[in-house]
Amino acid sequence: MKNIIIILISVISFQSFGQETSENTINIDSLFNSIIKNPETKLDRNNYPKGVVKEFYELQQKKDKWTAFKEYYSNGKIKEKGVFLNGDYFNLWTVYNEKGDVISEIDYSDSKIIIGNQLGFDKLLNNCKSKSDNLINEHFGIDSGIKLNASRSYWYSENNSGTWFEKRDEQPTEFLLRYSLFVSEFNSFGIIELHFDSDLNLIEKETKGLPKIKPYQFNISYDKAMEIAKSKNYGSINHKNAFTESEYLDLEFDNDNDTYNWVISNVIKTKSLENENGKGGTINGIGTTLSIDCQTGNIEETKFEQSIIISH
Repeated sequence: MKNIIIILISVISFQSFGQETSENTINIDSLFNSIIKNPETKLDRNNYPKGVVKEFYELQQKKDKWTAFKEYYSNGKIKEKGVFLNGDYFNLWTVYNEKGDVISEIDYSDSKIIIGNQLGFDKLLNNCKSKSDNLINEHFGIDSGIKLNASRSYWYSENNSGTWFEKRDEQPTEFLLRYSLFVSEFNSFGIIELHFDSDLNLIEKETKGLPKIKPYQFNISYDKAMEIAKSKNYGSINHKNAFTESEYLDLEFDNDNDTYNWVISNVIKTKSLENENGKGGTINGIGTTLSIDCQTGNIEETKFEQSIIISH
């Protein structure tokens, strides 16, 4: 598997509530160049054996983390380039040969190879994806906005493993496909995991996020949920404490009630407690959590009480 280092970053102009962005389609080259040229960008340059160089240009805006990545051959020619969004491969990634010719283009937004050679056992993986896509359509409908996240999907063989578009040298024996609900080109929520064995049978005990209701409809959209949350003063301020991840609108599956909920917390109070020896301790957060049923729109507010263990 590829070893990719992702570091914190800042980029592009977003709105104030979590992951909101412009709905305009973005040009990947413009995005790539804007990250590299931004004066606040940090450059992490790593040198590897045989003259290989990898560069990570990093930018961050609120919850969103962007990284422009470039890898070079020993002759100084670029080998691969692309952009990560929150650790996932974003949009178009391009690979070149040592002469500078394009040999591969993969569109991670649509999970497909545009240009490139076969990766090995392509028919098997295509059959697996087709069966998985049919399950998604059966449970959520064709126009649900739920798509494969190839960056977070894996094949496993007896001696190796890799992400969906990494080369396979031996026949895979197990598959993990992760699907996300895309509410915009930049904003998605990972909600479903489907596991298949070597015969492409679904491993149900390891499957997550498939409701029994068919088709399940998200009657309360992301935008509507944000509107409700803001009306109740959730997510409307700049949070600066250890519980920030809880203070952005997220999507969670309630297995007991067989439904999805939009969830966000307001952590209005935090308290740090050191251990008696002065080494480490805990940070306690107190507030409320708002849950919005995605089908019915029913709202529930509960107490938020969590602790984070810290160490020195």
